[in-house]
Amino acid sequence: MMVLPAPAAYRVPKLGSSVHEYEDAIAWSRRHARFAVADGASASAFARLWAQLLVRGYVAGQLGATCLETDLSPLQQQWSCRVEQRELPWYALEQARRGAFAALAGLTVGLDGTWTALAVGDTCLFQVRDAALQTALPLSEPEAFDSRPLLLGSRPAANLALRAQGAIVCAEGTWRPGDAFLLMSDALAATFLRGGASLDLLDFDRTAMGFKQWVHRLRTDRLLRNDDVSLLWLNMPPIDAPA
Repeated sequence: MMVLPAPAAYRVPKLGSSVHEYEDAIAWSRRHARFAVADGASASAFARLWAQLLVRGYVAGQLGATCLETDLSPLQQQWSCRVEQRELPWYALEQARRGAFAALAGLTVGLDGTWTALAVGDTCLFQVRDAALQTALPLSEPEAFDSRPLLLGSRPAANLALRAQGAIVCAEGTWRPGDAFLLMSDALAATFLRGGASLDLLDFDRTAMGFKQWVHRLRTDRLLRNDDVSLLWLNMPPIDAPA
């Protein structure tokens, strides 16, 4: 039976922030062949926690496209319970009342050569084959990124209109050995698309330090907006790879 390789995961907080202030989240399960990246909205309350709950929920198989609003309920309860346990100043209480927001992109790989995906907001999934972009969702043009994406909220009322507005995007497809799946938070996704969605753009040493230095160069050259940067990179093996 084929065993998926572990993906490569890279993270860099926004310039001027520490790793403890990083508000994206990355998770995967090789057992369930699920992979996810979420991007917490900095302007919302406890966005880091909400992003973490979303990716963990996705890789555990708790979030599906058809019933997403209902599926979110246990995660929203967890977020609420953990926030309410804290002693907060009045202004933080008001922020918490409005809730946290985050973008999410999740990929589930079938061992039969198929895949499904779910995305909300501006965290993106790309499938690249033989140096050509096969899939880009939920956004496929760099001009599509703006400062007010529709995001998943930790309060149920925040998600009531997402489906009607077309913000819950699902897709399915097939993969071949050698394909690459890339899940990226929005700043990097926009840069990737502006660069022609070429793997050649990702020319960094495949280490945490190499990624950090590469991100610094892009920021210095004003090719990458200053934001938390996350990349989950999965290279697909031969279907008949041994266990």
